[in-house]
Amino acid sequence: MEIGNWSATPDLNEIYREIRKQGLETNLAELEAFGFTVIPNALTTEQVAHFRNRIIEISEERLGRKLDIENETGHSEMEFVPYLLYKDKRFKESIINPKVMPLIHYLLGQHCILSSLGCHLKGPGGNGLLLHSDTSNGVPDPFTAYSQVCNCNYALTDYTEEGGSLAMVPGSHRHHRQPTKSERNLVGNDRYEHVIPIEVPAGTAILWHGNTWHGSFPRLKPGLRINLSNYYCREYIAPQENYRNTVPEGFLDGEKDALLARLLGADLAYGWTDEGPLKHFERRKQREEHVQTWQS
Repeated sequence: MEIGNWSATPDLNEIYREIRKQGLETNLAELEAFGFTVIPNALTTEQVAHFRNRIIEISEERLGRKLDIENETGHSEMEFVPYLLYKDKRFKESIINPKVMPLIHYLLGQHCILSSLGCHLKGPGGNGLLLHSDTSNGVPDPFTAYSQVCNCNYALTDYTEEGGSLAMVPGSHRHHRQPTKSERNLVGNDRYEHVIPIEVPAGTAILWHGNTWHGSFPRLKPGLRINLSNYYCREYIAPQENYRNTVPEGFLDGEKDALLARLLGADLAYGWTDEGPLKHFERRKQREEHVQTWQS
């Protein structure tokens, strides 16, 4: 059907048109039904290589030694490499990627912000990352049905269970809670019976609802599993990384980067100084003029 300019869904109308334009309606259905979706070829081969190589360079600088993507054995378990955005301007491409952004707006509304941009760099060993929901930082049960946060995880190396892939529990976003101690494990006799591996080629994006239970399997072979974890949140949630007050001069390219600027907090109503609550009053006036939904 044609999506009209319906007054009952003012924000959703535009978001859904963009979802349809990008060919993401099946992905939207999967998000609603299962709490996650897989988007093939979300990054080009060239983007994958650039992001992967840059992350390796950054990690080698942090560690003070070389890393071997194919045969690494010394980098055991998993290391989180944080705050990547300003380390290479091209990371911007992943944040505003039109192949995933409409789904993020659907989950979090058009005023969502970037919470963090990092990499889970995984070598062989360990027990993996236990199952959990990203709706955390003190959020009490029951969780809201609508998503407070969401993660877009780009595979920069092929994902296999043996290689330490993402682990997902389909439909778990409907539980509205964190998994219990007996529902968290990924290995051995205590492995949670409903968990599945997300086995996809490099360049794939995996995007999930903030309530969805997920983790990652231990890597059982040499080499590194590399991802790019783009984590977004609603505007009223404190982001994990501080972007709003740290944008380097020249990083944003005017109107061309208007969406990115908003994702970095340029449009946040709270956090004022001498100017006072001007943006807060402007936003409140906007809300009085049309229906508010969870996509607002």
